[in-house]
Amino acid sequence: MKSESNIQEHLPEARYNSPQKFDQSLIKTRICYCSMHFGLIIGLISLLSCQHPPVLSTYRETFLADIEMVADFFQNTFPEEELIALDTGWMFYGMDSLPGIHGTWPYQSVQSQPVALPHRLPFPNHSMWYKWEGILEPGILLIDADDGAQCKINGKRVLRSHLGDFYPQDDNGKCTVEIRVMNNAMAGGLRKVRLLPKAALAQWETRKTEIRQKVLERRKLELLQDMGLRSELEGLEETERALRLSAYPILFTVPQMILGTDGKRFLRWVSESSDPATLHLDDGETLTANASDGVFTVPIPPATDIYFELHQGRSHQGRYTFSASNYSEGVRIALWGDSQGGWETFREIADAIREHQPDISIGAGDLVNNGSEELAYPRFLQLLSRMQTTQLLVPGNHDYDGYYDDLFAKQMNDFLFRPETSTYGLLSLGDVSVITLDPNENFPVSVPEATHQRNWLEEQMASPAWKNSKWKVIVVHQPPYSQGWPGYHGEWTIRHLIEPYLHQGLIDLVVAGHTHDYERLSLQFSGHPVHFLVVGGAGGGLEPADAQSDYPKMDRIIKKHHFGILEANSSQMNFIAYDLDGKVIDELKITK
Repeated sequence: MKSESNIQEHLPEARYNSPQKFDQSLIKTRICYCSMHFGLIIGLISLLSCQHPPVLSTYRETFLADIEMVADFFQNTFPEEELIALDTGWMFYGMDSLPGIHGTWPYQSVQSQPVALPHRLPFPNHSMWYKWEGILEPGILLIDADDGAQCKINGKRVLRSHLGDFYPQDDNGKCTVEIRVMNNAMAGGLRKVRLLPKAALAQWETRKTEIRQKVLERRKLELLQDMGLRSELEGLEETERALRLSAYPILFTVPQMILGTDGKRFLRWVSESSDPATLHLDDGETLTANASDGVFTVPIPPATDIYFELHQGRSHQGRYTFSASNYSEGVRIALWGDSQGGWETFREIADAIREHQPDISIGAGDLVNNGSEELAYPRFLQLLSRMQTTQLLVPGNHDYDGYYDDLFAKQMNDFLFRPETSTYGLLSLGDVSVITLDPNENFPVSVPEATHQRNWLEEQMASPAWKNSKWKVIVVHQPPYSQGWPGYHGEWTIRHLIEPYLHQGLIDLVVAGHTHDYERLSLQFSGHPVHFLVVGGAGGGLEPADAQSDYPKMDRIIKKHHFGILEANSSQMNFIAYDLDGKVIDELKITK
């Protein structure tokens, strides 16, 4: 049943020509003039001379394959000694749950109270308003807020810098800073605010660039498989060596097959260089791939196997194999959520999923810890490739972090989606139809009436493709029901959104993350059985083991890191949840 899978090799397959067949009479003639021993030696030499050595890829593995070896590359923290703390003098002007990304600043009519940072309150899906007055100098403001922030300085809206998760400011002297914190999770508020002066910022950027260049160069030299070239490069002066190495770009991540929300497959990988790459297919065809910022995309036709050698610049970047989907005998789906920057745990999850050979893997959101963190998504993609299967990815609130100016998560879209597609969709996986939703594109978390996504959902629910599907599955990051996160009961907006369809028998299974544990619940809606899973244990910190909410009463709560495998055919769906040790922690069987 293995399908829609990929086998990704850092070294290309060894290629050998078929050994030459010796003419038997020639061998007999040789034996007449020579000893049998000598004839065998000659025959062996002749056989070996007909073979060609394997073509090695330029590098032994990708740059991000071993995170420990490139740890310094991720040192992105600002210099603590240069940061100016702005933790006191803040006024809190309350909060509201009014919808919309563009809120009205409430300072004229609301009574304030002084607060010191960090300041957090357990009010999910609320805006929280803060104001500060003091002396600033030109530089950048670093705002740590749950889940995101909008900022004004001296009455003027300041947008987040395209260079990073900070807000540039050029005013000098007495200033007024206003911050709207937008909490889409459980507790939220303003954790801390720091000012980094402009001169210190320039020094930090120069130092970071130098460190990264040195780490990149060192790692490329270590991974080079041409020992002669490595020796030659090591003997060069630093500037000349860097110039020569630039002609041999290294991959940050191997190619990964992704199923888009429009049902179309595409390859996605990240390279050190944005220069064009070439795919030499086994059928003789050559494809050229172009990139923006080193992020490459190649559309793949449906029901097509693809085998290719990847080249860029003077680098041979390996041989890769991807198989087309075949769901004629059923489908095996890996389910997980909330990898959320827990890279070591997620590596274990990915390796364990690979052992089950799923046809496709679905990640239920919070794929990274901070959606605006530099290099978070390349790290995620490299670990994701260890599953060796096609991926269907669903956004979570943390994937939007840093993009609360307009709720367009640029990095998430650049690395995980395609520009012409939405972050939600309807996918057909044999007998299973899957609708993925993205309520995070609205504040608060919701799919409001009259929005494009709400209109689209209503159309899909009424479509023959959905109604006639044997199994109907919804995947959304925020769960409609949850008990394991103390004080959290699930997302009422999601319950309100899907409840009419539950009573109509139009949903069989709802899969979510958000709560960092495993939960299961089965309910009846107007006689229609519906099952709910929370699979939020793929890497993020687990919910407290000794506490949970009073309601709803879930059928099962297990606070362990985990993943699940769902197998479905025309008559039944079987789901098994596994912990990191590979032990079964829960099972669910659904029949029709």
